[in-house]
Amino acid sequence: MDTPTTPAIKPEPLSAESFREKVFDYLVEREWKYKGTLPCVIDFWAEWCGPCRMLAPIFEELAQEYAGKVLFYKVDTDAEQELAMIFGIRSIPSLLFVPLGGKPQMAVGALPQSTLKEIIEKELIPTIPQDANIDAPAEPDPEDEPLGEDEISPEQLRELLTHGGDGTILLDVRFPDEHAQRQIEYEPQLLIPLPELEDRLFELEPYRDRNIIVYCRSGGRSARATEILRTHGYRVRNLVGGILAW
Repeated sequence: MDTPTTPAIKPEPLSAESFREKVFDYLVEREWKYKGTLPCVIDFWAEWCGPCRMLAPIFEELAQEYAGKVLFYKVDTDAEQELAMIFGIRSIPSLLFVPLGGKPQMAVGALPQSTLKEIIEKELIPTIPQDANIDAPAEPDPEDEPLGEDEISPEQLRELLTHGGDGTILLDVRFPDEHAQRQIEYEPQLLIPLPELEDRLFELEPYRDRNIIVYCRSGGRSARATEILRTHGYRVRNLVGGILAW
């Protein structure tokens, strides 16, 4: 009889909204006030950054090793420029180490795994209360959360495309290099990076009566694109979780 495997614990992508919910609400608080129940490490990164890609598998290993003790988050600085600006990110990767109590500390560069573990063991683990239950609370499964009227799940989109798409057009709002690396194989499809969207709305005019599904890497940029297009009267939905969930 095969032993069931434990699902891999991976770093969780953060948007500005989820950052304010889970880490620090910089719109409300004047002084640092961490909202988590476990210490965390936040990786500020970007897809085009070579050192970031080198760090990624190490970061995933640490997320698995310290599951239930330390939370691991990732912030795509291209998609979440507001967060990058607030924390003064000028070089990536940058890692924010957030203890329970006390101020967070920033480290810049793709640090070796041994150095990262040393920081975690010395600066984060000791801040966990001794009587705390270190089993991390289960995160809600996105599939169990009700979708908004402007959202579509990967499963729903697969079902739709499998049956011909029903007049659907896909819109990728990532940058061309990201699209070249990986995209959803379906036509018709347009590539319009989010910063250019409002200036290139004319390209979508022939599809005004079609259903538009917008996607990006993790769902942050496409959510913003969905808001923009809805204000212009388009029928549009955002792919929840982006290409990462596909």
